Formats: sequence, structure tokens, C-alpha cells
Amino acid sequence: MRVSTRVRRSTSTLLLAVLALGLVTGGTRQALVRASDGPATAPAGDSDAQQVVEIIERAMKEQDLTGAVYGVWRGDEVVAVGAIGDSPIGLPATPDMLVRIGQPMEPMLSTVLLQLDGEGVLDQDAPIAKWLPDFPRADQITPRMLASSTSGISDYVTNPNFLEQFYANPFTGFTSEQLIALANERPPLFAPGTDFAYAHSDLVVLGQVLQAATGKPLGDLLQERILDPLAMGDSKVVLTSQIDEPYLHGYTNERGVFEDSSFWNPTAFLHSGNMTTTVADVATWIRALADGQLLTAEQHAAMMAPSTAGLDSLTTDKFFAYGVAHAGDWLFMNPAYGGYHGVVYYDTQTQTLVIAYVTLGPTSDANTDNALPLGKEIATLLVPNNPPQI
Repeated sequence: MRVSTRVRRSTSTLLLAVLALGLVTGGTRQALVRASDGPATAPAGDSDAQQVVEIIERAMKEQDLTGAVYGVWRGDEVVAVGAIGDSPIGLPATPDMLVRIGQPMEPMLSTVLLQLDGEGVLDQDAPIAKWLPDFPRADQITPRMLASSTSGISDYVTNPNFLEQFYANPFTGFTSEQLIALANERPPLFAPGTDFAYAHSDLVVLGQVLQAATGKPLGDLLQERILDPLAMGDSKVVLTSQIDEPYLHGYTNERGVFEDSSFWNPTAFLHSGNMTTTVADVATWIRALADGQLLTAEQHAAMMAPSTAGLDSLTTDKFFAYGVAHAGDWLFMNPAYGGYHGVVYYDTQTQTLVIAYVTLGPTSDANTDNALPLGKEIATLLVPNNPPQI
């Protein structure tokens, strides 16, 4: 999403995804090739794999990208896993490098919400006044609304005060109290539950509700309920600008100069993207999310249902709910923050999975998700009879 001429969304460019959709407003299955297995780009003689590499290489040249890490699977078949370009500049990138996860973190909160609802710890349809009594309209907003962007809370990311503070020093970070105050500086967009509008503010508030209901930090909840059960050992929630080695260096020109943005503090997008991960771990998570591995069958069906259809221009075929954008058979995510641009496509019929994270170059356009075109081209290559419509 582009919220000013320079700013990038943290967690997804989800509004961009929504606009692209044509709208107005269990067990553990690991990724079959771990990124640490080496820079496997295209198995010899594999036409699809070679085309995947060629698509990424061409996109990097056309968009002046610095580095890329990627993984592509067709069901249980590994099509291509690897890295292209430099990180840092002058040194080759490797596929085991960490990135800022961005939007794929959001359905993790929804998964925990559904788990806690099923356990009777909290009721996803009860007003959040029980946990955040001082929040405006807390007697009308529910956790379900926060998870599906129907609360009406203004998005703090589009608040000029946030943009000024963020770009003045992107290394400092924000607290939940600061972000909530920025969200509430502007009036709500609509009455709770009556419409749809994506807002990072929803995720900040939802994270606070989950913490208040359980008495545990959100990082601990995600570790216990998502990361550990799925053996996602390369992923963790972070509350500082630190990112462990090896990491794909983020580069951006958002502030008018080409700079290394790897250590921009991700708490500017608290609860909606402040996690580090690898492509292999993202693959593990997306498979688990799509299969409903961490939910009951009933909970998973509810999570994937078009529960927001009819709001704004959302339909039963193209909608956003519980942190995931749906377009026909495809699940879609496009994280972008601080020079890290990503894309996730997952076809629920063929179990085709495309993941890529790229970093910008000196002349890249920071106001568009630079991973989206290459991801869509790869997805179309692998599922030509049912390509993604995002």
C-alpha cells in the first residue's frame, strides 16, 4: 500500500491487494527443502525451475533490485529454492537469510484468536471492553472485527503524525500505546461491523486483547501456539531493530537517499509484522494455514469462509478475512516494509506455493510492491489454467 509518496506498508500492502481484487476500500508438515540446504536455484533439466529463475533474474534487472530469496513448490514437489543478487552489496545472497516477515504474521494472530475462542479463554464476538475498557467504542468492537478489518478504527499508518515520526527516525520504534493513540487521533471510518477497511491499527489492538486475555506477551503466545508446534525454528517475534545473521539486507530510497534499512525498527508495525523469518519457515506456515493444521475442522472452515462478503465491495469470491486475502482458489499476501518487498501465492486446489522476498536498488520504485509481478508470473507459469487474479 502507498500511504504517501514515500511510505511503505509494514506488513502487507493489503490495501493494494484489496484494490487489485477490484474493491474500493494437527500435524506438522515442513517445507520440503530448508533454505540452509544451499542455493539450489534450478535443478538441471527442469524447465519450470529454470523459468522461475529466469523470471526472477529478469525482474531484478528491470526493477533494479539488489537481492532476492525465494521458494516455489507444487504440492510436495520442490520446483525451485534459492537466492539471487547481493546481501550486503558486493556479497552473494543465500537462501537461508532472514527477512522481516510482514503480513504473513497477521493470520497467526487470527489463528491464536480462534484457538482461544475454542478453549473458552475469550469470546471472539464479545466486546473488547472486557479487556480494553478505555478504548473508544470498546463496547461495540469485537476481536473478530479486529481480525477481519471491520472495526472502523482509523489506520495509524496513514496518519501524517505517524509518517513524520517514523521517517524522522525509523530506528526508534513505537509502543502499542503510541500506535493506539495515533490511531485514535482521527475519527473512526464507520460504525463497528458495518463495513470493511484494512487498518494496521486493528492488529495492534487485537494483539493487546490477546495479551490481556491470556496474561502473556504476544511473542510468547505465537511461540507456544504457532512457531513451536510447526517447528519454525528460524522465526521469532522481535521488539527491537535487531536481526540475526545471516539476514537479507533491506535497501530503500524512501527517505530520498539509497540506504541500508535492515535495522529499521519493526515495532512501527507492532503485531502485524514484527517478526524475522526465512522463506522455508514462511512455506511451513502457509501450508499449515491453508491446511488448518493448528485449528479444528470447524475453526478452519470459519477462518477460510467469506465472512466479510457483502461489506464494501467484498464478494464470496474476492474477500479479506482473518488476516488473509482470498481471490478464487488463491490465498495472497504481499508484505512490504523498509526495503523488504514480498509476495505469497498459494493455490488451494493444486497446493502450488510461491514465496519471494526482494530488496530494492537505488532506482527501484519504493511505492509499489516489487515482488508482486514476479510472484504472479511464476504462479501463472505453474497454474496456467487458473492463474491468480491479483
